[in-house]
Amino acid sequence: MPEHRSPTSRDITPPSLRFVNSAQPEPRKKCDEVFPCSNCLRRNETCAPPPKPASPEDGDRPPARRPLDTSGPVNLLHMELFHHFQHATIPTLCFADLWPSVVPLAFGDEYLMTAMLAVAARHLSILRPHETAYADAAMALLSRSCALFGAVLDRGDDKYDPLFFTAQLIHYLAWCNLDFLPDGGDAAGPGSPALDLSRDRLFLLGSGVRVFLSSARAHGSGSIFAQAWQNSQCGALELIVAEQGMDRDSIVEGFMERYDELGRGAGCAAQDGEERASFRSIVDLLSVVLALWEHRETNTRPAGRPDLERHILAFPLFCFGPFLDMVVANDSRALLVLYHFYTVSRLLLGAGAAWWASGRLETMSRSIKQELARRGLGTRVRGLGS
Repeated sequence: MPEHRSPTSRDITPPSLRFVNSAQPEPRKKCDEVFPCSNCLRRNETCAPPPKPASPEDGDRPPARRPLDTSGPVNLLHMELFHHFQHATIPTLCFADLWPSVVPLAFGDEYLMTAMLAVAARHLSILRPHETAYADAAMALLSRSCALFGAVLDRGDDKYDPLFFTAQLIHYLAWCNLDFLPDGGDAAGPGSPALDLSRDRLFLLGSGVRVFLSSARAHGSGSIFAQAWQNSQCGALELIVAEQGMDRDSIVEGFMERYDELGRGAGCAAQDGEERASFRSIVDLLSVVLALWEHRETNTRPAGRPDLERHILAFPLFCFGPFLDMVVANDSRALLVLYHFYTVSRLLLGAGAAWWASGRLETMSRSIKQELARRGLGTRVRGLGS
């Protein structure tokens, strides 16, 4: 039987060894220094230890900062990222006027919401490079979004708009990812590993965006993107080049000459007709921005920045089929095309290049040029001034 004391009797147990029954403060029971104590267990009551007295040193010590949880329930970081995406990131994206209509979709599809948060975190990590928590959050959120996205694809979900915009956001994140580069993309020194584009997810993940782009457009009036696509000026750059008679053909032929030259140098026994056609197709697309740069001094109708950014963002999506195989194989001819793409894009956008593009344009232009030089190859193409 537990010992009973009157309310006025003195408890001789030292205060440091007592637990107080929170349900009934009186009478006090001796504590056996186990939590929960045996008395409370016997009485089926909640056992709460008394607060520990603070030491003099504790008063001056700031509370420890808890690590950011990027994968658990909604927290303050998620709220900060969502606010940043709505008010700071959306204005920097292509089709900026379209994204406010996309945000409500994210409340019904977690993979889209997580992708939005990942893009906001990456944007903040570039704006505030010394705050590493944002870069960590971007990677964790991207991993979670991809896992959720993959699970939805396995189910055969037919929500084309959420799927397309999630793929588009992952495409932005792939633009920002340069982790595959040796030495972090710094200037390569003697003995540095060779550039390996087979690890660059920007081109490998592009097929997903193409698939959902086709699906969204096929749904016509039922798709947010299809409606915007019908009202957009996606061919604005080609129109400027055509109206002003800029010469694209000589640029294309200059690249085809290098294709043949480098093919012979690599010991190719026979020309692959399908590969050659794929190479010409991507060079024809590249010739649009190359012509704009070559004729910049006589161009009376400069291209708008939104049109340039859309063209540059979408270019990797057209690197598929045999040309993508050339990229993955680190073929020198593919490297030559990508060098000129990154270089002319950087020149056209100038110092105010979008946050998602600036790092890659600068770094890849330099890295590919170094790789070609390592192979004893130059970047010259007939029809281009530089």
